[in-house]
Amino acid sequence: MASTHRGSCLCGAIKYEITGDPFTYLVCHCINCKKATGSPFMANAFFKTDQLSITQGKETIKNFRDDQTASGSAINRSFCPDCGSSLFIVSATNDCAIVSTGTLDDPVTWTPRRENFTERKFHWVTGLTTNPKPRSKL
Repeated sequence: MASTHRGSCLCGAIKYEITGDPFTYLVCHCINCKKATGSPFMANAFFKTDQLSITQGKETIKNFRDDQTASGSAINRSFCPDCGSSLFIVSATNDCAIVSTGTLDDPVTWTPRRENFTERKFHWVTGLTTNPKPRSKL
């Protein structure tokens, strides 16, 4: 049976559930993720969009279209208009919902597979453990 994880914004106006585990998990040091979260990096868990369900406050979610991404593909950054919590990112080009894991209610056991944009990493951010996905033998 697939696990269910719950999360919310800081004020609790928006709540969500994700079913199952992410297909990847990474730490992003890009300038956009840092500015969106107001922190030195963003821990991003990637799910198929049908794994994410908004259980409360769907009508209040605000989206910011970020078209200044390194990939050149626009994304929608979803956040709470009341408390400002950055909740998730939905890609405009694929079936992917990226959950900001700092908004999960309980700790998870997932380990990030990698860090992105390490050239933008703050020098004092050390000791992050990653678990790279094994390469396919194809």
